Amino acid sequence: ALAIKRDVVGLGVKDGKELWRFPWKTDHDVNAADPILVGSKVFISSGYNRGAGVFDVSAQPAKKIWENKNMRNHFNSSILWEGHLYGVDENQLRCLVFDTGEVKWTEKSVGKGSLMMADGKLIVLSEKGELMVAEATPAAFKPISRAQVLGGKCWSTPVLANGRIYCRNAAGDVVAVDVSGK
Repeated sequence: ALAIKRDVVGLGVKDGKELWRFPWKTDHDVNAADPILVGSKVFISSGYNRGAGVFDVSAQPAKKIWENKNMRNHFNSSILWEGHLYGVDENQLRCLVFDTGEVKWTEKSVGKGSLMMADGKLIVLSEKGELMVAEATPAAFKPISRAQVLGGKCWSTPVLANGRIYCRNAAGDVVAVDVSGK
């Protein structure tokens, strides 16, 4: 019988040599969100109620710093900014402390939405097509602006390019919102 390992693995860019590894088993073998690397620390998060954790990979075996179910990225990767993680936890937007996994705030209106970051601001597209811009702060989720820009299911990450935020829904409809201020 073939034994299949379910691990997070770091490889050298030049030679592909394995640098570190730690186990991370998920339901359905799904790890859609990208890990976040900070020095010798790796943040990993997976949906299907798996959860998240930070591991120190400076020694083998990797040392678990924390692991919990406070951030369960289904497909959109979290963002690390000034010591805090911002991401979609299954069906709500959350802010966590990177070093501890502690929840700072939760915003339920986002659903299984997505986010990106620019200029210290979160650009969030809710599952139902509401576009929000908010300061990236652990104090609270306080949108600076919000607008319903699409209908249908919106799981694609918004994209900022040349003064426009592009948003897409599952039907393939795309909108461009001018945020250039011109």
